[in-house]
Amino acid sequence: MGFFDLHEPEDGKDRFFLYAMIILPFIGTGSYVFDAWYYYIHYSEHKRNYCGLLSTIVIIFSYLQYSAPIRSRRARALYHILLWLLNEAAIIGYLCSSVAQHATFKIIIYVCFFFIEIYFTLGLLYCRVYKDFESNIIVENKHLFHFISRLDVILTIFIPMYLNYNYESFTRNTIAYFLLFDFFSDSYSRFQGVWIKSTLYLFVTSVTLAVALEWFYFNDHQHVYEEISFIAEILSAFLCDTMIILQFFPFHFKTRYTIGIARQALDFQKDLQSNIQTNMTMITNEINTVIVNNITSTDENIQINAQLPI
Repeated sequence: MGFFDLHEPEDGKDRFFLYAMIILPFIGTGSYVFDAWYYYIHYSEHKRNYCGLLSTIVIIFSYLQYSAPIRSRRARALYHILLWLLNEAAIIGYLCSSVAQHATFKIIIYVCFFFIEIYFTLGLLYCRVYKDFESNIIVENKHLFHFISRLDVILTIFIPMYLNYNYESFTRNTIAYFLLFDFFSDSYSRFQGVWIKSTLYLFVTSVTLAVALEWFYFNDHQHVYEEISFIAEILSAFLCDTMIILQFFPFHFKTRYTIGIARQALDFQKDLQSNIQTNMTMITNEINTVIVNNITSTDENIQINAQLPI
């Protein structure tokens, strides 16, 4: 079976989209490699060069590899391994820069990223190749356009940080994580069990913390903010990868049958409330009519009695 033996197009997908879902992760990861090694080659203590903007924008697409529509298991395995090698090459580039700068903290950070990439790739190989699980959080055309539209807004905030020569920038995943937790939360109504729900809550918390502290560092230039932001980003990377792996297991999601029953119960409740309200309105109207008729009859009797001779 060929490498591009794709699944058949479905609702919300077409063949162009299916090919894009295979190619875009390579674009995101390739930009990560370029930025990392460009930083290593052109780094200067006296002059700040371009650092990390391109990969920060498009690295979100590397996380969408979990939904690459490749039917062949061998092709899937090769696909994920190639992307893993590119990601590790980028991390090694930043790691070499940190070693050259004698930045112990950043060395630890990128070593953590290195092992998190191994964890993510092993999870994908287990779920998509060994077990042949299907994705339960589906990526469609509308999601890609949603990511792009949100990037337009977010980048108007982040671009000044990368153009500020007093601020040393790197490839950061926080924008990608911000968009991904918004994407994952759309499926929250289908989640069941504490594991996937708690992972999402922790993921949202760590991403928010990383973004907030990055802005504090940008404004105050206190390195403690940058260090805590990097730690929160490491935690976010682990939680994001865990979220993607957990969504392959069907027992973390309500079945369509259960969702159908819940919807029927909700519709029944709405219909029952509507019927009760309608019946109460009819009864109230009838009572008011009877009361009005009785009052009218009483008034007529009083008038007749008043007209009779004594």
